[in-house]
Amino acid sequence: MKKNTTGYIYILTNPSFEEYVKIGYADNVEERVKQLNTTECTPFAFRIYATYEVNNRLLDKELHSIIDNLNPSLRSVDEVDGKVENENFML
Repeated sequence: MKKNTTGYIYILTNPSFEEYVKIGYADNVEERVKQLNTTECTPFAFRIYATYEVNNRLLDKELHSIIDNLNPSLRSVDEVDGKVENENFML
């Protein structure tokens, strides 16, 4: 049996973070949004802005590396306890 390799790059918005979008990869975007919206850490829910079907599986790190190569200033960066974190949110 052939393994399904189709997935989706997604762009999500959230009124809690008006200046940012969340970009990632998922096999099932609706399930990913449900997963993100189960947290009590954001006052508003994520919404699907756009999806792009791709024929090859991607890891989020691969996707973000592509974006960083195009324009690294888009990535949100935060420093916590002396450690720099490149977040999955883009300007």
